[in-house]
Amino acid sequence: MKSYKGTHVAMIGVGFLLEYIFPCVRQLVGEENVAACVMGTSADEAAIPGKEQRLGIRVLYKDNARMLREIQPQIILYGPQPVFAAELAQSVLKPYYDELRAAGRELPDLYVAPPSPVGKFYRELLGQDVHVVNMLPNMLTKIAGQDVAKQGVTAVTYAQGDRWPEEKKTRLHSFFAPYGRTVEVPCDQVMTFLGGQCALQAVTEYVHTIYTAVNHAGCGLTHQKIASAMRALFRARYRYEFPSPIACDKDDVPAKLQGALEKVVVTLYEGVADACMELGMSRRVVDESMISWLDLHLCTLQTEERSDTVRQTANHATKGGVAEMGLRVYYQRIDYPLTQIFSDPDRAQEAFTPELAARLRDAAAYNTKTVQQHGGRLGQGSTQKIHVEQHAMMYALLARAADTYLKDRADGAIHEATVLYGRQRGQRMRARALEKGIPLDMAGYFALREWNPDPGDFDSETEQKAPCLITRQKLCPWTQAWKLFSMEKYGALYCRDVDWAILNGFEPSLRLELESTLSAGACCCRFTYPQACQDAAFEAQQEKWAALAGADAVQPFAYHTAHVYCAFRQVMRDYGEAGEKVMEQAQADFKSYYTERVWNEIAAYFGKFQ
Repeated sequence: MKSYKGTHVAMIGVGFLLEYIFPCVRQLVGEENVAACVMGTSADEAAIPGKEQRLGIRVLYKDNARMLREIQPQIILYGPQPVFAAELAQSVLKPYYDELRAAGRELPDLYVAPPSPVGKFYRELLGQDVHVVNMLPNMLTKIAGQDVAKQGVTAVTYAQGDRWPEEKKTRLHSFFAPYGRTVEVPCDQVMTFLGGQCALQAVTEYVHTIYTAVNHAGCGLTHQKIASAMRALFRARYRYEFPSPIACDKDDVPAKLQGALEKVVVTLYEGVADACMELGMSRRVVDESMISWLDLHLCTLQTEERSDTVRQTANHATKGGVAEMGLRVYYQRIDYPLTQIFSDPDRAQEAFTPELAARLRDAAAYNTKTVQQHGGRLGQGSTQKIHVEQHAMMYALLARAADTYLKDRADGAIHEATVLYGRQRGQRMRARALEKGIPLDMAGYFALREWNPDPGDFDSETEQKAPCLITRQKLCPWTQAWKLFSMEKYGALYCRDVDWAILNGFEPSLRLELESTLSAGACCCRFTYPQACQDAAFEAQQEKWAALAGADAVQPFAYHTAHVYCAFRQVMRDYGEAGEKVMEQAQADFKSYYTERVWNEIAAYFGKFQ
């Protein structure tokens, strides 16, 4: 094989991904040439010394033009966040390629890490003489210290109409050789490939959901045992025999769970395959690339603690990116049906009805297609609707910032802010009730609302109607949002205080007893209303008052999210400089998750809460 030692490589956006594939850079240019032949840039100035020490190269703070002119690359590794990729291409890459072309110099190949924009965008911007490839590197090369790189797949996609010379193709394949096989995916299927990978990567959450459900029921299994059994059942079902240094065994779980676990992994894989084939991939390509991917993820779950898996997922993922979208769909559509199936381990096989199997398979397909569509929009900026998720995350980020800066005063401050927010909501409801002649009793309270749920957001059941009302909430979109970002710790503080505070603001004499909450890890939120006897007369009154109240008080979630922020802001004024830091940090964190545009839409309502 030809040696490419001494190749000059420029790395724009040295973040997790470009650091992760640095062994590929090192083997291509030669260990002895790294310092002289490789250079990078980063937008994270504080992290630069660490990056330079780990990689053994110079990393400049944002000065891409200087870096390109100094290193004179033959390959540019382009790895900014997807939302900035198009802008940087216009301001950095285009002037550089124009300059090279005017001087009659060789144009470097462009290896692009963000899946969007696609290669066609770069060629239309930079010129049809520029060779561009989008890359999706194999992200699983070592498991429990064992080298599994050869089992993995790196996908590369050439820009539409781009005819790469064979030598440049050979160099590209040589570049990724340390990370296993390189598969050339057609440009019209790269987002499909990515969608399938992200949907399968959600198997991490499948295992955690099953673990949580069976252990609530007293089954006493670990994440690792569940993953081992699922992997063994998957390998047997698909006759996958690639040698692995890490063994798996279906008997790591009781026999009563094995049938249901096999159905889980089959509905996941077949749902992804359904979507990929619908979007144009052949079954052969799906199996060649996706079976090994799922096996590797299950193998990882066999050997790691849950906290390690969550941390690595966060490291791999870009905020607002495709991995996050895959998890979002999981918690919206898949988490709860799985919980239902495994909540009684003795009946899991029976509970896994054909209807539920079809639902889970369809959900895996939907996840694949949603990620595929989201990946195509990443370069266009966020258009996400402000809803429950943003409201839940605003609270969690404020609580987390308070925890960071207020230390032992944090719990009291968070409690005060939550109660203030809840009471203010209740007081608005009280004012509307008095205006419309609705009594300040439980029937009136239940009739008034300021937001509308989406279909499927909740799953409620009535445990008892008389002599007092007891309800169970088994599914809640706030808890699902906190699960998505591993923020249940802070969400539990919201659930601890908010409902009784709203009721107290509406009418202080009314009472609510909250026995358990989903966000704190219980199987349901259990509410007891001592002053509500839900007989026919009560229900008739509630219906009457709801009709009288109407929907004019329903506010968009940008309004409610602004209210959370402003309630915290009011409380944090009493904590001086530390309180200011809480608000500044929460604002910065929220923007990093949801962009400046979303923040501004919420901030437009701040004036209503002065």
